[in-house]
Formats: sequence, C-alpha cells, structure tokens
Amino acid sequence: MRVTLTFDNGPDPVGTPIALDALGDRSIPAVFFVVGQKVRTHPELVTRIADAGHLIGNHTWTHSVPFGDVAEPGFARAEIIRTQNAIEELADADHLFRPVGADPGAVIDHRLLNDEALQTLVDGGYTMVLWNVVPRDWERPQDWLAGAIDACRAVDHAVVVLHDGHPAGMTLLPEFLNALVEENAEFRTDFPLSCTPVVRGVPRRESAVLVTSEPRRSGLV
Repeated sequence: MRVTLTFDNGPDPVGTPIALDALGDRSIPAVFFVVGQKVRTHPELVTRIADAGHLIGNHTWTHSVPFGDVAEPGFARAEIIRTQNAIEELADADHLFRPVGADPGAVIDHRLLNDEALQTLVDGGYTMVLWNVVPRDWERPQDWLAGAIDACRAVDHAVVVLHDGHPAGMTLLPEFLNALVEENAEFRTDFPLSCTPVVRGVPRRESAVLVTSEPRRSGLV
C-alpha cells in the first residue's frame, strides 16, 4: 500500500500541531497545502511544518470558491500568486498547488479551474495536486477512520486529503496512522500521474479537469 498524506486548510493553531505531533511520533512525512491568509496569521506554524521535513504547497489565498465558478478577471491569479509569495522561502521546488474543491475537496471536475488559473499554473511552473481518498474528516470528525482505511486499500497509490484546518477531525489521526503502519503502508510525498493534471507547468490535456465539452461562463479550457 502506497500512501501520500496531505493536509489542507491550515495552518491552524490547534489542528496543525496535532497533525505534526502525530506524524513526528511515527516519522511519517506529509504534504501540507496551506491557505495564504492563515499563513499570514500563523507564520510560525508554517516554519514548524518545514522544519519537521514536510512539504508545503499552495491552497489559494482565501479558500473561498472554486475558480471555475468565478468570472472576475484577476481573482484566480491573485489567489495563487499571493499565496506562493507568502510561502516561497519554504515551499516545495515544484510549486505544488491544490485548488479549492467544488464540494469542499471531494468533487473533481471542471469547476476546479478557469482559463486564468490554468495559465497562472503554466506560467509559474506549478504542479497541480488532486486527491483520490477523501475521508471527509471535516464533516464526520468522529467517524472517518474505517472508511479512510478501506479507501486506501482500494487504490494503488492513495493520495489522502485530511484537514488540519478543521481540528476536530484530527483527533482520529493517530489511530489512522497506526492503522496504516499496521498495513505496512509505504509513506511517500510524491503523487500518481492521475492526481497531477499539471506537472511543472505542463498540462495533461487528457485530464477531465482541464478539458470538458460543457460551455462555461468563465471561459474554462
């Protein structure tokens, strides 16, 4: 079982330390996709993430809306670049970026991007990272463990999206990590091709996230 653990919507003064302590106790690496506004508020937590050896990626400035639902010129570019500027000294060299999900991180479709967002990723050489295991820990903070383990078993390389930005769900994290260790999981910080529709600024045009036949008001590709 190959597993890449990712954490979204932080840094959070409660949830992020819980995640870092649980990972550190087991020497497990992870990738944290941070929200720019929260980086500005809690820069010390971003430094702690980096100092622990974890990767740091960009999860927009406000985490307010999927880019495909926004027609306002300049919004997507600012959301991406402003956050990247805030994390640049600590961010991964591949400029990892995760978009806001249409259904808080669960639904993967054309609403994740618009033309402007995609062009920003291309121009900046970003790698866009999606997910294939969504335990919905923000929605079921006391009841996501069993489903998460089953979902990891069902894929060749699990990219799990959890949320240190929603601290209640982090209470089950130590138990989840213990269960993965018992499964002899191989913990990684890379991603399968199926979860990276843009790699170092190069789009995979066959990706359903980037290509759709449906007309869209914001000019999506």
